Amino acid sequence: MKRTLKNTLILSYSVLALLIVFGLSFLFNLTADKIFEEYAKKQHKNQTQQIISQIDQLYLPASGTYDLEGLKIIGYATLQNGILIHVQTINKEIDWDIKNHRRQECNMVLSHAKDLMQSRYPNFNGSYLEETYPLSYEGAKTGTLKIGYYGPYSLSDDELDLLKSLNHSLVLIGCAALFVVIVLGFLIARSVSEPITSVIDVAQRIAGGEYGALVEKKSPVQETSRMIESINEMSLALKLEEKQKSQITSDVAHELRTPLANLQSHMEAMIDGVWDPTTDRLESCHGEILRLVGIVEQLKELYDLENRNQALDQSEFEFGDLCRAVFRDFEITAKEKQISLIQILPDKAPVYGDYYRLKQCMVNLISNALAYTGQGGEITVEYHNRESEVRIMVSDNGIGIPGEELPYLFDRFYRVDKSRSKKTGGMGIGLSITKAIVENHGGRIEAANRPEKGAVFTMILPC
Repeated sequence: MKRTLKNTLILSYSVLALLIVFGLSFLFNLTADKIFEEYAKKQHKNQTQQIISQIDQLYLPASGTYDLEGLKIIGYATLQNGILIHVQTINKEIDWDIKNHRRQECNMVLSHAKDLMQSRYPNFNGSYLEETYPLSYEGAKTGTLKIGYYGPYSLSDDELDLLKSLNHSLVLIGCAALFVVIVLGFLIARSVSEPITSVIDVAQRIAGGEYGALVEKKSPVQETSRMIESINEMSLALKLEEKQKSQITSDVAHELRTPLANLQSHMEAMIDGVWDPTTDRLESCHGEILRLVGIVEQLKELYDLENRNQALDQSEFEFGDLCRAVFRDFEITAKEKQISLIQILPDKAPVYGDYYRLKQCMVNLISNALAYTGQGGEITVEYHNRESEVRIMVSDNGIGIPGEELPYLFDRFYRVDKSRSKKTGGMGIGLSITKAIVENHGGRIEAANRPEKGAVFTMILPC
């Protein structure tokens, strides 16, 4: 059975926490043992120096001996710390050994030290050691001091208890840290997994056809946040595409229905003998057939342009020549509506591209401008040559474009005028064809409203 992301993260955090705790415990033990070993050796050295200093103070110069009672007191005291002393003068008048007076206690002290060290360090290789130090008075040697102990070092009960307490504290701290890590791991895992789970749920809803479903969860993780944004953008794009498909189906059906209905009614009337198949009526049927052919050809052209199925015949030409040719095509229409066609071009206006395709763009743009510009208006074509691009602007002082419509102007079958009047836009794919042609040239097209009145379309082409 596959684990969930949340369980995987919690397990990973827990294992990581355990490894950290065990690693720290191991390092602490190694470090603590080394520190205590150095401490025990240093303490033994200090005690040895103190014992020598105390015994030197017991020397009796007059007799060349040591205060025997003082030796006993020092010997009994050091025995409590696990140290056995043996003092002998040069003349051997004093030969005092704690083992001769407290042998049983000495054996118990050494045995206890051995048991303590082996309880803490089972492999501790210790034994009874004895060190010899000279005793002196005013620079002259007076005797020797032998110090016996269990070594190479040993720890007292208090020191071992302290070490155990530290280990217990470390275990408690480790358990507390593990608990905190598990809780934090659970919270982090939930914050990471919940948005992903939401994305999965929304993706499944989208796969089931619920386009437009959005992930509501937010994530502090950058990658997860970008994934949520991407799935939401995809969902909205699919919703828009589905809407466009429905609109395309509706638009195509509407455009085909009228000529087909006309053809059907005319042909049925002539077949039933209601109408005579006169030349005028046959020409009317032929006109509807041509209209159907035009719709299909326009759709085929848009498909080829968007899928780059047609190669461009590019060359350098003067835009002024193209502009004048387009103006001639619309001269009669413009005159009927008393619309002025104005061109603002420099002496030299070079353009590199497919002459006939770019002329088609200009025809579409000026045709739209004429449709939405009232009597006595103006349509202006401007040319600007910049360092890396050519800008061709077609503007009018007509009714302009509603602001909410601007983002959708170049979508297939999108029409600002929903009345479907043939006079104001046909099928609504002229601007889609224009955009596809411009993009095939490596450029882009933009639409905006003029500050004063009317609209402006800008074709931006690479030099």
